[in-house]
Amino acid sequence: MQAQANKILDALLAAGFDEGRVTIKETDVNELNIAHNHVSLMRTTQSQSLSLMAIQQGRRVTASVSSLDEATVQQVITDLQRDVTASPQDEAYAVAPDQQGEFVRGPQSVDRETIAASAKGLLDARSKKYPTFGIEECAVKHTLETTTLVTSRDTGLTSSLGSYGVMIMGSSKDHHGSSSFTYTGGELEALPAQLADVLDIDAMMANSVQETHTEMIASKFTGDVILTPMAVMDLIGWLTGQVSDLALLSQASVYQNAVGDMIAAPALTLSNNPQGAGQAPFDGEGFLVRPVTLIDAGRLSCQLPSYYGSRKLQIPHVPAGDAWRIAAGDVSRADMQASVKHGALVGRLSMGSPAPNGDFSGVIKNSFLLENGQRTKALTETMITGNVAQMLKDILAISQEVSDFGGYQLPWLQVSGLRFS
Repeated sequence: MQAQANKILDALLAAGFDEGRVTIKETDVNELNIAHNHVSLMRTTQSQSLSLMAIQQGRRVTASVSSLDEATVQQVITDLQRDVTASPQDEAYAVAPDQQGEFVRGPQSVDRETIAASAKGLLDARSKKYPTFGIEECAVKHTLETTTLVTSRDTGLTSSLGSYGVMIMGSSKDHHGSSSFTYTGGELEALPAQLADVLDIDAMMANSVQETHTEMIASKFTGDVILTPMAVMDLIGWLTGQVSDLALLSQASVYQNAVGDMIAAPALTLSNNPQGAGQAPFDGEGFLVRPVTLIDAGRLSCQLPSYYGSRKLQIPHVPAGDAWRIAAGDVSRADMQASVKHGALVGRLSMGSPAPNGDFSGVIKNSFLLENGQRTKALTETMITGNVAQMLKDILAISQEVSDFGGYQLPWLQVSGLRFS
Protein backbone atom coordinates (compact mmCIF):
# COMPACT_ATOMS: atom_id res chain seq x y z
CA MET A 1 0.00 0.00 0.00
CA GLN A 2 2.81 2.43 0.79
CA ALA A 3 4.36 2.03 -2.66
CA GLN A 4 0.97 2.67 -4.24
CA ALA A 5 0.37 5.72 -2.03
CA ASN A 6 3.76 7.18 -2.97
CA LYS A 7 3.07 6.55 -6.66
CA ILE A 8 -0.22 8.46 -6.41
CA LEU A 9 1.52 11.25 -4.48
CA ASP A 10 4.13 11.52 -7.25
CA ALA A 11 1.31 11.78 -9.80
CA LEU A 12 -0.29 14.60 -7.80
CA LEU A 13 2.93 16.58 -7.72
CA ALA A 14 3.59 15.87 -11.40
CA ALA A 15 0.15 17.34 -12.16
CA GLY A 16 1.35 20.70 -10.87
CA PHE A 17 0.34 20.66 -7.22
CA ASP A 18 2.77 22.15 -4.69
CA GLU A 19 1.82 19.88 -1.79
CA GLY A 20 -0.20 16.72 -1.39
CA ARG A 21 -1.51 14.09 0.99
CA VAL A 22 -2.59 10.57 0.05
CA THR A 23 -4.49 8.20 2.35
CA ILE A 24 -5.36 4.62 1.44
CA LYS A 25 -7.57 2.52 3.71
CA GLU A 26 -8.60 -1.11 3.49
CA THR A 27 -11.23 -2.35 5.95
CA ASP A 28 -12.35 -5.90 6.73
CA VAL A 29 -15.41 -6.32 8.94
CA ASN A 30 -16.85 -9.58 10.32
CA GLU A 31 -20.20 -8.78 11.89
CA LEU A 32 -23.01 -10.63 13.63
CA ASN A 33 -26.33 -8.79 13.93
CA ILE A 34 -29.16 -9.31 16.39
CA ALA A 35 -32.63 -7.94 15.72
CA HIS A 36 -35.68 -8.32 17.96
CA ASN A 37 -33.91 -10.76 20.31
CA HIS A 38 -32.78 -13.10 17.52
CA VAL A 39 -29.61 -13.48 15.49
CA SER A 40 -30.47 -12.02 12.10
CA LEU A 41 -27.28 -11.89 10.05
CA MET A 42 -23.62 -12.92 9.96
CA ARG A 43 -21.61 -11.23 7.25
CA THR A 44 -18.14 -10.28 6.10
CA THR A 45 -17.54 -7.04 4.22
CA GLN A 46 -14.43 -5.60 2.63
CA SER A 47 -13.93 -2.05 1.44
CA GLN A 48 -11.20 0.29 0.33
CA SER A 49 -10.95 4.03 -0.03
CA LEU A 50 -8.57 6.63 -1.41
CA SER A 51 -8.52 10.18 -0.05
CA LEU A 52 -6.49 12.97 -1.63
CA MET A 53 -5.70 16.49 -0.48
CA ALA A 54 -3.70 18.81 -2.71
CA ILE A 55 -2.53 22.43 -2.48
CA GLN A 56 -1.65 24.74 -5.34
CA GLN A 57 -0.65 28.37 -4.79
CA GLY A 58 -2.40 28.41 -1.41
CA ARG A 59 -5.58 26.82 -2.76
CA ARG A 60 -6.71 23.50 -1.27
CA VAL A 61 -8.82 20.80 -2.86
CA THR A 62 -9.88 17.32 -1.69
CA ALA A 63 -11.43 14.17 -3.13
CA SER A 64 -12.36 10.65 -2.02
CA VAL A 65 -13.12 7.55 -4.09
CA SER A 66 -13.63 3.86 -3.40
CA SER A 67 -11.50 2.55 -6.27
CA LEU A 68 -7.73 2.51 -6.65
CA ASP A 69 -7.49 1.49 -10.30
CA GLU A 70 -5.19 3.64 -12.41
CA ALA A 71 -7.88 5.16 -14.62
CA THR A 72 -9.98 6.24 -11.63
CA VAL A 73 -6.98 7.77 -9.88
CA GLN A 74 -5.98 9.71 -12.99
CA GLN A 75 -9.53 11.01 -13.43
CA VAL A 76 -9.62 12.16 -9.80
CA ILE A 77 -6.35 14.05 -10.24
CA THR A 78 -7.70 15.66 -13.42
CA ASP A 79 -10.83 16.74 -11.52
CA LEU A 80 -8.67 18.19 -8.75
CA GLN A 81 -6.74 20.25 -11.31
CA ARG A 82 -10.05 21.68 -12.51
CA ASP A 83 -11.56 22.29 -9.08
CA VAL A 84 -8.54 23.87 -7.39
CA THR A 85 -8.87 27.08 -9.39
CA ALA A 86 -12.20 27.79 -7.66
CA SER A 87 -10.85 27.23 -4.15
CA PRO A 88 -10.12 30.29 -1.98
CA GLN A 89 -6.48 31.07 -1.26
CA ASP A 90 -5.25 30.70 2.30
CA GLU A 91 -1.60 30.49 3.29
CA ALA A 92 -2.59 28.49 6.38
CA TYR A 93 -3.21 25.40 4.23
CA ALA A 94 -0.41 22.85 4.65
CA VAL A 95 0.29 19.13 4.93
CA ALA A 96 1.75 17.26 7.89
CA PRO A 97 5.56 17.38 7.95
CA ASP A 98 8.05 14.79 9.22
CA GLN A 99 5.70 12.22 10.75
CA GLN A 100 6.96 8.64 10.57
CA GLY A 101 5.82 5.33 12.02
CA GLU A 102 4.56 1.79 11.47
CA PHE A 103 1.99 0.47 13.93
CA VAL A 104 0.21 -2.81 14.60
CA ARG A 105 -2.45 -2.68 17.32
CA GLY A 106 -5.22 -4.93 18.54
CA PRO A 107 -6.40 -8.36 17.34
CA GLN A 108 -5.28 -8.81 13.72
CA SER A 109 -7.55 -11.77 12.96
CA VAL A 110 -11.16 -12.50 13.73
CA ASP A 111 -12.44 -15.26 15.99
CA ARG A 112 -15.91 -15.92 14.57
CA GLU A 113 -16.68 -18.61 17.13
CA THR A 114 -16.07 -16.13 19.94
CA ILE A 115 -18.33 -13.57 18.24
CA ALA A 116 -21.10 -16.17 18.01
CA ALA A 117 -20.58 -17.32 21.60
CA SER A 118 -20.63 -13.74 22.90
CA ALA A 119 -23.86 -13.01 21.07
CA LYS A 120 -25.46 -16.18 22.41
CA GLY A 121 -24.33 -15.32 25.94
CA LEU A 122 -25.87 -11.87 25.61
CA LEU A 123 -29.19 -13.29 24.41
CA ASP A 124 -29.19 -15.83 27.24
CA ALA A 125 -28.45 -13.14 29.86
CA ARG A 126 -31.26 -10.98 28.51
CA SER A 127 -33.84 -13.77 28.56
CA LYS A 128 -32.90 -14.98 32.06
CA LYS A 129 -32.31 -11.69 33.89
CA TYR A 130 -34.28 -9.11 31.91
CA PRO A 131 -36.99 -10.88 29.88
CA THR A 132 -39.00 -7.67 29.45
CA PHE A 133 -36.05 -5.94 27.79
CA GLY A 134 -36.03 -6.26 24.02
CA ILE A 135 -32.89 -5.96 21.92
CA GLU A 136 -34.03 -3.90 18.96
CA GLU A 137 -30.63 -3.87 17.27
CA CYS A 138 -27.22 -5.22 18.22
CA ALA A 139 -23.99 -5.65 16.30
CA VAL A 140 -20.98 -7.63 17.51
CA LYS A 141 -18.09 -7.27 15.10
CA HIS A 142 -14.38 -7.46 14.46
CA THR A 143 -12.81 -4.71 12.37
CA LEU A 144 -9.35 -4.70 10.84
CA GLU A 145 -8.43 -1.36 9.27
CA THR A 146 -5.15 -0.98 7.40
CA THR A 147 -4.13 2.60 6.67
CA THR A 148 -1.29 4.19 4.75
CA LEU A 149 -0.81 7.97 4.77
CA VAL A 150 1.93 9.90 2.98
CA THR A 151 2.54 13.59 2.35
CA SER A 152 4.91 15.66 0.25
CA ARG A 153 6.55 16.86 3.48
CA ASP A 154 8.25 13.57 4.34
CA THR A 155 5.39 12.01 6.27
CA GLY A 156 4.97 8.26 5.92
CA LEU A 157 2.63 6.40 8.28
CA THR A 158 1.10 2.94 8.25
CA SER A 159 -1.14 1.17 10.72
CA SER A 160 -2.97 -2.11 11.05
CA LEU A 161 -5.66 -1.57 13.66
CA GLY A 162 -7.83 -4.40 14.92
CA SER A 163 -10.63 -4.30 17.48
CA TYR A 164 -13.92 -5.87 18.46
CA GLY A 165 -16.90 -3.55 18.60
CA VAL A 166 -20.33 -3.84 20.19
CA MET A 167 -23.40 -1.66 19.76
CA ILE A 168 -26.71 -2.49 21.43
CA MET A 169 -30.00 -0.60 21.44
CA GLY A 170 -33.34 -1.60 22.91
CA SER A 171 -36.23 -0.87 25.22
CA SER A 172 -38.46 -2.62 27.75
CA LYS A 173 -42.15 -3.44 27.71
CA ASP A 174 -44.41 -4.88 30.42
CA HIS A 175 -47.90 -4.39 31.87
CA HIS A 176 -47.00 -0.83 32.93
CA GLY A 177 -46.07 0.28 29.44
CA SER A 178 -42.94 0.81 27.38
CA SER A 179 -39.66 2.50 28.20
CA SER A 180 -37.81 4.88 25.90
CA PHE A 181 -34.98 3.52 23.80
CA THR A 182 -31.57 3.20 25.38
CA TYR A 183 -28.20 2.19 24.03
CA THR A 184 -24.54 1.59 24.79
CA GLY A 185 -21.48 0.31 23.01
CA GLY A 186 -17.77 0.59 22.52
CA GLU A 187 -14.55 -1.09 21.43
CA LEU A 188 -12.73 -4.04 22.99
CA GLU A 189 -9.35 -5.72 22.57
CA ALA A 190 -11.06 -9.09 23.13
CA LEU A 191 -14.61 -10.31 23.62
CA PRO A 192 -15.36 -11.53 27.16
CA ALA A 193 -17.16 -14.74 28.05
CA GLN A 194 -20.14 -12.68 29.22
CA LEU A 195 -20.77 -9.68 27.01
CA ALA A 196 -23.29 -8.22 29.46
CA ASP A 197 -20.44 -7.68 31.94
CA VAL A 198 -18.75 -4.98 29.83
CA LEU A 199 -19.62 -1.61 28.29
CA ASP A 200 -22.32 -1.06 30.95
CA ILE A 201 -24.62 -3.44 29.05
CA ASP A 202 -26.01 -5.14 32.16
CA ALA A 203 -26.66 -1.78 33.85
CA MET A 204 -28.39 -0.49 30.72
CA MET A 205 -30.81 -3.45 30.68
CA ALA A 206 -31.33 -3.31 34.47
CA ASN A 207 -32.27 0.37 34.31
CA SER A 208 -34.45 -0.03 31.25
CA VAL A 209 -36.75 -2.62 32.84
CA GLN A 210 -37.43 -0.10 35.64
CA GLU A 211 -38.39 2.66 33.19
CA THR A 212 -41.71 1.27 31.96
CA HIS A 213 -43.59 3.09 34.72
CA THR A 214 -42.59 6.75 34.64
CA GLU A 215 -43.79 9.92 36.35
CA MET A 216 -43.28 13.64 35.97
CA ILE A 217 -41.72 15.68 38.75
CA ALA A 218 -44.28 17.22 41.09
CA SER A 219 -42.91 20.77 40.83
CA LYS A 220 -39.96 22.80 39.67
CA PHE A 221 -36.82 22.72 41.78
CA THR A 222 -33.07 23.30 41.69
CA GLY A 223 -30.90 20.32 42.52
CA ASP A 224 -28.05 18.00 41.64
CA VAL A 225 -27.60 15.61 38.76
CA ILE A 226 -25.49 12.49 38.75
CA LEU A 227 -24.39 11.96 35.17
CA THR A 228 -23.75 8.37 34.11
CA PRO A 229 -20.69 7.79 31.91
CA MET A 230 -22.84 7.84 28.76
CA ALA A 231 -24.17 11.26 29.75
CA VAL A 232 -20.66 12.45 30.60
CA MET A 233 -19.78 11.82 26.94
CA ASP A 234 -22.18 14.62 25.99
CA LEU A 235 -20.38 16.98 28.37
CA ILE A 236 -16.99 16.09 26.89
CA GLY A 237 -18.33 16.46 23.36
CA TRP A 238 -19.42 20.02 24.07
CA LEU A 239 -16.09 20.89 25.71
CA THR A 240 -13.90 19.49 22.92
CA GLY A 241 -16.09 21.25 20.37
CA GLN A 242 -15.45 24.54 22.16
CA VAL A 243 -11.66 24.15 21.84
CA SER A 244 -11.68 22.90 18.22
CA ASP A 245 -11.79 24.57 14.81
CA LEU A 246 -15.48 25.40 14.38
CA ALA A 247 -15.72 27.46 17.57
CA LEU A 248 -12.17 28.82 17.56
CA LEU A 249 -12.08 29.98 13.94
CA SER A 250 -15.43 31.75 14.30
CA GLN A 251 -14.24 33.40 17.53
CA ALA A 252 -17.32 31.88 19.21
CA SER A 253 -15.62 29.69 21.81
CA VAL A 254 -16.22 30.44 25.47
CA TYR A 255 -12.60 29.30 25.90
CA GLN A 256 -11.13 31.43 23.09
CA ASN A 257 -8.43 32.91 25.33
CA ALA A 258 -8.76 30.64 28.35
CA VAL A 259 -5.62 28.47 28.19
CA GLY A 260 -4.17 28.50 31.69
CA ASP A 261 -7.49 29.47 33.29
CA MET A 262 -9.52 27.42 35.77
CA ILE A 263 -12.53 26.31 33.72
CA ALA A 264 -13.65 23.34 35.82
CA ALA A 265 -13.71 22.05 39.37
CA PRO A 266 -10.23 21.22 40.72
CA ALA A 267 -11.27 17.56 40.97
CA LEU A 268 -11.52 17.24 37.19
CA THR A 269 -8.61 16.01 35.09
CA LEU A 270 -9.39 15.13 31.47
CA SER A 271 -6.81 13.44 29.25
CA ASN A 272 -6.89 11.77 25.87
CA ASN A 273 -6.66 7.99 25.67
CA PRO A 274 -4.53 7.15 22.62
CA GLN A 275 -3.91 3.58 23.80
CA GLY A 276 -7.61 2.75 24.13
CA ALA A 277 -9.11 -0.14 22.17
CA GLY A 278 -9.74 0.75 18.54
CA GLN A 279 -7.82 4.03 18.67
CA ALA A 280 -5.74 5.01 15.65
CA PRO A 281 -2.09 5.96 16.29
CA PHE A 282 -2.31 8.96 13.95
CA ASP A 283 -5.09 11.31 12.89
CA GLY A 284 -6.59 12.01 9.50
CA GLU A 285 -4.26 14.92 8.87
CA GLY A 286 -1.23 12.69 9.32
CA PHE A 287 -0.03 13.60 12.80
CA LEU A 288 0.94 11.10 15.47
CA VAL A 289 -1.45 11.17 18.43
CA ARG A 290 0.46 11.66 21.66
CA PRO A 291 -0.68 11.84 25.30
CA VAL A 292 -2.47 15.11 26.04
CA THR A 293 -3.99 16.47 29.25
CA LEU A 294 -6.73 18.89 28.21
CA ILE A 295 -7.86 19.81 31.73
CA ASP A 296 -5.37 19.43 34.56
CA ALA A 297 -6.98 19.70 38.00
CA GLY A 298 -9.58 22.08 36.59
CA ARG A 299 -7.18 24.19 34.51
CA LEU A 300 -7.38 24.32 30.69
CA SER A 301 -3.97 23.21 29.44
CA CYS A 302 -4.38 23.64 25.68
CA GLN A 303 -6.77 23.92 22.76
CA LEU A 304 -7.35 21.36 19.99
CA PRO A 305 -7.19 23.10 16.62
CA SER A 306 -6.45 21.21 13.43
CA TYR A 307 -3.13 21.87 11.72
CA TYR A 308 -4.88 24.43 9.52
CA GLY A 309 -6.60 25.99 12.54
CA SER A 310 -3.35 26.26 14.46
CA ARG A 311 -1.61 28.00 11.56
CA LYS A 312 -4.57 30.30 10.95
CA LEU A 313 -4.87 31.30 14.62
CA GLN A 314 -1.14 31.04 15.35
CA ILE A 315 -1.67 28.79 18.34
CA PRO A 316 -0.04 25.42 19.17
CA HIS A 317 -1.18 22.38 17.24
CA VAL A 318 -2.16 19.53 19.59
CA PRO A 319 -3.13 16.25 17.84
CA ALA A 320 -5.20 14.49 20.51
CA GLY A 321 -7.39 11.95 18.72
CA ASP A 322 -11.01 11.24 19.60
CA ALA A 323 -10.79 9.21 22.82
CA TRP A 324 -10.93 10.67 26.33
CA ARG A 325 -10.62 9.57 29.92
CA ILE A 326 -11.43 11.27 33.23
CA ALA A 327 -9.33 10.37 36.23
CA ALA A 328 -11.29 8.48 38.90
CA GLY A 329 -12.42 10.36 41.97
CA ASP A 330 -12.50 9.45 45.65
CA VAL A 331 -16.25 8.95 46.21
CA SER A 332 -18.18 5.74 45.65
CA ARG A 333 -21.30 5.86 43.51
CA ALA A 334 -23.33 4.77 46.53
CA ASP A 335 -22.03 7.63 48.68
CA MET A 336 -22.49 10.07 45.82
CA GLN A 337 -26.14 9.09 45.48
CA ALA A 338 -26.67 9.18 49.24
CA SER A 339 -25.52 12.81 49.31
CA VAL A 340 -28.22 14.04 46.91
CA LYS A 341 -31.20 15.57 48.70
CA HIS A 342 -33.13 16.42 45.53
CA GLY A 343 -32.02 15.70 41.99
CA ALA A 344 -31.77 13.02 39.32
CA LEU A 345 -29.62 10.21 38.03
CA VAL A 346 -29.27 11.04 34.33
CA GLY A 347 -28.68 8.31 31.77
CA ARG A 348 -28.86 10.50 28.68
CA LEU A 349 -28.64 14.26 28.34
CA SER A 350 -30.45 15.53 25.25
CA MET A 351 -29.46 19.19 25.25
CA GLY A 352 -29.41 19.82 21.50
CA SER A 353 -27.11 22.66 20.52
CA PRO A 354 -26.41 24.90 23.53
CA ALA A 355 -26.24 28.66 23.00
CA PRO A 356 -22.80 30.15 22.21
CA ASN A 357 -22.31 30.96 25.90
CA GLY A 358 -23.20 27.41 26.95
CA ASP A 359 -26.79 27.98 28.09
CA PHE A 360 -29.05 25.01 27.40
CA SER A 361 -32.41 23.49 28.18
CA GLY A 362 -32.78 19.80 27.49
CA VAL A 363 -34.78 16.69 28.21
CA ILE A 364 -33.19 14.09 30.46
CA LYS A 365 -33.81 10.52 29.31
CA ASN A 366 -33.33 7.11 30.93
CA SER A 367 -33.28 8.99 34.22
CA PHE A 368 -34.47 8.52 37.80
CA LEU A 369 -35.51 10.92 40.54
CA LEU A 370 -33.21 11.11 43.57
CA GLU A 371 -34.83 12.07 46.88
CA ASN A 372 -33.05 12.14 50.23
CA GLY A 373 -30.27 9.92 48.92
CA GLN A 374 -32.61 7.31 47.41
CA ARG A 375 -33.32 6.49 43.78
CA THR A 376 -37.10 6.53 43.43
CA LYS A 377 -39.25 6.80 40.31
CA ALA A 378 -38.28 6.79 36.67
CA LEU A 379 -38.83 10.20 35.10
CA THR A 380 -40.66 11.34 32.00
CA GLU A 381 -41.07 14.74 30.34
CA THR A 382 -38.48 16.23 32.66
CA MET A 383 -36.19 19.04 31.57
CA ILE A 384 -33.09 20.54 33.10
CA THR A 385 -31.81 24.04 32.42
CA GLY A 386 -28.35 25.35 33.04
CA ASN A 387 -25.05 26.31 31.47
CA VAL A 388 -22.61 23.66 30.26
CA ALA A 389 -19.52 25.71 31.10
CA GLN A 390 -20.87 26.29 34.61
CA MET A 391 -21.59 22.57 35.00
CA LEU A 392 -17.88 21.86 34.64
CA LYS A 393 -17.20 24.32 37.46
CA ASP A 394 -20.01 22.93 39.62
CA ILE A 395 -18.78 19.32 39.70
CA LEU A 396 -19.16 18.26 43.34
CA ALA A 397 -17.83 14.72 43.12
CA ILE A 398 -16.28 12.17 40.77
CA SER A 399 -16.87 8.48 41.34
CA GLN A 400 -14.21 5.92 42.14
CA GLU A 401 -15.85 3.61 39.62
CA VAL A 402 -14.93 4.11 35.95
CA SER A 403 -16.65 2.57 32.93
CA ASP A 404 -14.42 1.50 30.05
CA PHE A 405 -15.86 1.90 26.54
CA GLY A 406 -12.54 1.30 24.81
CA GLY A 407 -11.73 4.83 23.72
CA TYR A 408 -13.67 6.55 26.49
CA GLN A 409 -12.98 5.71 30.13
CA LEU A 410 -15.39 7.69 32.27
CA PRO A 411 -16.69 7.89 35.85
CA TRP A 412 -19.98 9.23 37.20
CA LEU A 413 -20.09 12.99 37.85
CA GLN A 414 -22.20 14.81 40.45
CA VAL A 415 -23.06 18.36 39.38
CA SER A 416 -24.98 20.95 41.40
CA GLY A 417 -27.25 23.85 40.51
CA LEU A 418 -29.40 22.47 37.68
CA ARG A 419 -32.98 23.71 37.37
CA PHE A 420 -35.62 21.00 36.92
CA SER A 421 -39.03 21.51 35.32
